Amino acid sequence: MTAERPSARDPFSRYRDQLAAVGFRPSSSRGQNFLLDPTLHRWIAEQAGACREDAVVEIGVGLGFLTRELARSAGKVLAVEIEPRLLDIARQELGASENIEWLLADALSGPGRTLAPRIGELARACGGRFMVVANLPYSVSGPLLAELAQLLRLPDRIIVLVQKELGQRLSAGVGDANYGGLSGLLQSLFAVRALRDVAPTVFRPRPKVWSSIIELELRDARPHVLESASSRTRYARFLRRLFGQRRKALRTTAAAAARDLGLPSPELPPALSAQRAEQLSPDQLVALWQRCEAV
Repeated sequence: MTAERPSARDPFSRYRDQLAAVGFRPSSSRGQNFLLDPTLHRWIAEQAGACREDAVVEIGVGLGFLTRELARSAGKVLAVEIEPRLLDIARQELGASENIEWLLADALSGPGRTLAPRIGELARACGGRFMVVANLPYSVSGPLLAELAQLLRLPDRIIVLVQKELGQRLSAGVGDANYGGLSGLLQSLFAVRALRDVAPTVFRPRPKVWSSIIELELRDARPHVLESASSRTRYARFLRRLFGQRRKALRTTAAAAARDLGLPSPELPPALSAQRAEQLSPDQLVALWQRCEAV
């Protein structure tokens, strides 16, 4: 049986009345800013390019505006929302869509603030491409992306709307002041590209900052040393330690980062030991990690 696909959504004024009826007010601490422009919802879904064989995770469903567009093309949408009143409204609107699975949960509700287990389960069960497409809550965007890089099965594509400052960090290259541990981690695994900026005027309530839509495409040739989820988790810890003292030379920071992971200090060539983490490309960071693990 073919799953029923959602129709066009109603004006926001009707949703505003529903929110008022259940006493809901957006929380700034949770980054609850509703993206209202339906053309942007469609555009984001088009960039993902999901088809009937693909599974998509949306984190931060809100009122289901983007969910509606994703469900038109994807075979399966896992819609994750932490706020029960929002999820209830989205389910009422889109409950007839048989290809949407609703999950009331904090996306970082796994052990030690890792991803909710259902996300990893869907990734492993997906026979087509596994994607993450979302207007991410600003307050947890960085941690969420870092956790996605440590899944047993990595997403084939990630399309996310994030605060512009974070978007600049994600896509920054060596020599850019925004380049850091998260940049190095994600660019070691994905090709990262900024697609477009989004003004505060298309959100309610309006944030005080601009946003950006970022694409992360899984690299075909990925480092063998990062093939397992456990190695990527350790690599992420290694990078956090390195960039935690980004102005110090690797002769100091690499040794300290290795010790934190129970590894002996690597022997580095003089030219490399004099450099700082922020001077190394993602491929060079991976090579440094490989030196540490090989000791």
